[in-house]
Amino acid sequence: MKSYSHQSLNNSIKIIMVGLVTFLCATAAASENLPKGKFKIGLFQPLRYGLSENIEISTHPVLMFFIPNLAVQKRHPGWAGLALASRHSLVVPTPLLKLVTKKGVGGFISPEFDIPLMIALKNEIQLKRTLNDSWALSGTAGLTLAYCSKKLDKRTTIDLPVVFPRLGVFYNGYGINFMLGFTGALSPRLGLLTDLNVLLLPGMEEDFTFEHKNLLTWALSSRADIQIGYKLICGEYPFGVQWHLLPLLDVLWRW
Repeated sequence: MKSYSHQSLNNSIKIIMVGLVTFLCATAAASENLPKGKFKIGLFQPLRYGLSENIEISTHPVLMFFIPNLAVQKRHPGWAGLALASRHSLVVPTPLLKLVTKKGVGGFISPEFDIPLMIALKNEIQLKRTLNDSWALSGTAGLTLAYCSKKLDKRTTIDLPVVFPRLGVFYNGYGINFMLGFTGALSPRLGLLTDLNVLLLPGMEEDFTFEHKNLLTWALSSRADIQIGYKLICGEYPFGVQWHLLPLLDVLWRW
């Protein structure tokens, strides 16, 4: 019974770990900047603030203690009928990884390994084409550069969906991502977002991950939304290619 309880707790911690990194690292450039002076936040998504009509900043305030993070998104002048935006984000996963470097329940990395200072800088460019009053198509390309104060041992990888390819940049030095997204309104209160994301780690044996997401957004009021959907993942891990299906659920507020 004790072993079963520990296994259940460890599985719960794995789910939380996947959730943290999913909503921290998997957030792509938003379709539109928030208006100046406006805020938006979700249970799992970052706090966004419209610093100006063209610049938005965001961070996960609660996770800041475990994964220091900050992102800036800037809207640029349009080009060839396309809306243009760039997003630059900084993530420091060292504190969280030190927390899970231990034996027993909640341990993902053996304590024999030392976790160095790790910093990732992600830069993305997004082009968006408005198809009509309700629908838009977007394409995003990004480059993530990673710094470690000393080389990581490959035995410290965390082989979980979503987590592995995003922490993989620290073993590879860099990563490349491409995303194609489709957003629109199914009704006055119901919106749809669907996308395909490709994550590449050139030079690593486990060098690719494909992610597909479908997300429905229901407007509860003028200030609150609820989102529900799924993320389908096909990725290469040290033990082979694996498929995973993860549920997505969030509540958002804006003011």
